[in-house]
Amino acid sequence: MPKGKKKGKYEHKRTEQAYSSDEDAGIDMTIDNMSETSAQSDLKSIHDDPESEIQEKFEDKVLELIESLNARSNAARATAFVSLRATLQRRAVDGLLASHRATLADHVARALRRGKDGEKKAAAAIAPLLALQIGEDGTEEFVREVRPALIAACTDKSASLDTRTECCSSLSVLCYLLEDDLNEILEVMRMYETIFSGSYLKGDGSVKVSGAAVEAGAAHAAALDAWALLLPLLAPAHALALLTHQAPSFHRLGDLLEAVSLEVRMAAGTALAIAYETVTDEDGATDPAVTALVDAMLPRLTELARDSHKFRAKRDRKLQRATFRDILKYFEEGEVPSMSVRLGVETASWSSWAGVASYGALAAALGGALQALAPRSPALRAALGLSDVLPQPMQLTLNQTKLERHLQNNAARKARTLARKKNRDKRSAALAM
Repeated sequence: MPKGKKKGKYEHKRTEQAYSSDEDAGIDMTIDNMSETSAQSDLKSIHDDPESEIQEKFEDKVLELIESLNARSNAARATAFVSLRATLQRRAVDGLLASHRATLADHVARALRRGKDGEKKAAAAIAPLLALQIGEDGTEEFVREVRPALIAACTDKSASLDTRTECCSSLSVLCYLLEDDLNEILEVMRMYETIFSGSYLKGDGSVKVSGAAVEAGAAHAAALDAWALLLPLLAPAHALALLTHQAPSFHRLGDLLEAVSLEVRMAAGTALAIAYETVTDEDGATDPAVTALVDAMLPRLTELARDSHKFRAKRDRKLQRATFRDILKYFEEGEVPSMSVRLGVETASWSSWAGVASYGALAAALGGALQALAPRSPALRAALGLSDVLPQPMQLTLNQTKLERHLQNNAARKARTLARKKNRDKRSAALAM
């Protein structure tokens, strides 16, 4: 190197060595082959059934959370219930929970009977999801053990209103999906009526405006929504007899339109639409007495659909008008709501008040598990109106292919980076000569 010339910052020592183009070609070929072989070996080790490994880790996590339900602290058990529900919403665990059916039912029932508000609410929220994840073999026993505890929790005055609200919603979904005994369904519906009857008008026809009526509005609305969810399970003739001769009648449901709570008013309007739809036959014929009662309610429905009272919150007025415009349009023009939801490779569609209400209840109770369980659970498929034939879980295959493609791209990119780095060093040496 000439005097006075300093070596560059990025100049390598190997630049002083001779390097031939033939050797460069040979090394390039060797590196390409080595990179390809290295990538294939990496893929073989990485792709040694990655989905099975992920599923195994997932199941281990579920078992750890089940073990956490034995914690001595109420707060720790409540946290375990919440974490287990969030975990089970991510994917299905076929067959894993079947062997733990008795343990899970005991944990849920005990939390509903003896737990504090946080634990009781978390146990109620996870009950429908556990019933579906356990599988068909253990579902009946699970429901038989958990349902009485949920019924008791719904009417427990010592529990908070939020807890009772959650219990009402979970019990209705559990019965809607998995209860076949009509007597049990009617018993649960009568229990719901005793709850939302707290929002009925007084004996003199005046509205209850006490603070308790306002505070309990959400719980009363949840009970009314749960009652309306179960009503279409009855035959039209049976539903008509129930709404004519027992509480709540159409007249009582109309009284709830005057309730001070916005949640109760909207739930009452939806319940009226579902009840009228249930007792209407396929030809559109309805009992004349029921038609007369509904016609008498139209002025009140119109008033609620156009409510502009400034003493109500702007959001409440907007929500109320949007809800009752649809209800009024149904009673006046016979227009029913419709919606469709993509579930994996299938599409569930509804064109009725009962169908839209059922999807809302199922989505709230199951969350993300609705997608994972729809291809597997016959009870859920029946509730969603899907075909009886269980499809091949193509969505899982697509997810697995995407995962494999991602891992393959990572391994190939790593191999290319190493090869380019070596080639870059060789080319720098050749140019320096």
